[in-house]
Amino acid sequence: MQQILVTLKQKLHKNIFVLSLMTLISVASLFIAAQPSYAVLHSRDKLTSDDRVDRAYQYSEATGFLEEDKQQKSATPNEPFDYSEKANEKTVLNSKENNNDSNLIEKAQDLIQKVTGND
Repeated sequence: MQQILVTLKQKLHKNIFVLSLMTLISVASLFIAAQPSYAVLHSRDKLTSDDRVDRAYQYSEATGFLEEDKQQKSATPNEPFDYSEKANEKTVLNSKENNNDSNLIEKAQDLIQKVTGND
């Protein structure tokens, strides 16, 4: 009888030990995995316009050209771009006034009207 109790006690200790280790690993992984990386967010905002252009050239030459073009067109190149701003109708109309060249779609529409005789 005593042998049975000793065996049960040993099995119970092993089960408690395994359960406590699993709990410890689970809790530790929550703290490790839940930490966000703030380095990427803050480093992008603190870059100067020249640093952004250099970083863009590291990705590809085309990206560097685009970043330079954006920097030259921007009135405030050191401020980060706000992606939440949407293009409104006034901006679109102003860009059409500045760009007098008709695009491919407008040329195709004019050609279709000429062919069909719907002037």
